[in-house]
Amino acid sequence: MSRSLRTERLRLDAFTADDAVELHALFADPDTHTIGSGPFTAFEQTERWIDNRIAAQRDHGLCWYAVRCFETGLLIGNCGMLKGRTGCEEPELGYMIQASYRGRGYATEAAAAVLQQCHAVGVRRVWASIRPHNLASRHIVTRLGMHLDRTDNDDQGELLFYAIDLHFR
Repeated sequence: MSRSLRTERLRLDAFTADDAVELHALFADPDTHTIGSGPFTAFEQTERWIDNRIAAQRDHGLCWYAVRCFETGLLIGNCGMLKGRTGCEEPELGYMIQASYRGRGYATEAAAAVLQQCHAVGVRRVWASIRPHNLASRHIVTRLGMHLDRTDNDDQGELLFYAIDLHFR
């Protein structure tokens, strides 16, 4: 995947260690980081997260992007692809937008750019896992053309799996 993508309003660049301070501010915010284990309490968690995303690009060709407003350059979130979590063979789409920037279509815009990049490099199928209560995220993936593929449970409860076949786009 390309290390940089552009949309009308956003610049998406592969994460580097230099992004850790800005990203940690988002990850430490309980209103923004509401997925997984929730807000990060230690800066080292953010550094480890970035290291894992850099390794995924190196090892699997998948990229996770810092999402920045094109005009201001401010980091407002992240979006990208992970490989093989929760038992799925295909890569998983994920995104997070700073709470104060939500509701403006940024997650949809960033995720659409990532899906377009996936299609361009030959990724055939992508999925996303979402908790049933996360209506905003469910709306985003359906706007992207993803459909509910299956439902499962993990240690935190019910999990919905949305998928899209990119080779038909």
